[in-house]
Amino acid sequence: MMKNLLGVLEAAVLLGGLAGLVTGMYLLATSPLPGVTVMLASMAMLVSSVKKLGEAQEERHESDAGR
Repeated sequence: MMKNLLGVLEAAVLLGGLAGLVTGMYLLATSPLPGVTVMLASMAMLVSSVKKLGEAQEERHESDAGR
């Protein structure tokens, strides 16, 4: 149950990061400094979320190999 909840949370963070990137691209045209800041924050969210998802996939792969 807890793993499913964490997966849903990470998926929400990914969607938020992607929305932040799109927002940052829009802001680049109107005001560059906030646009860059939003894009960097979104990329940090995406990198941390992808790292966690990659570790979970690695654990799952190792457990499948042990069977």
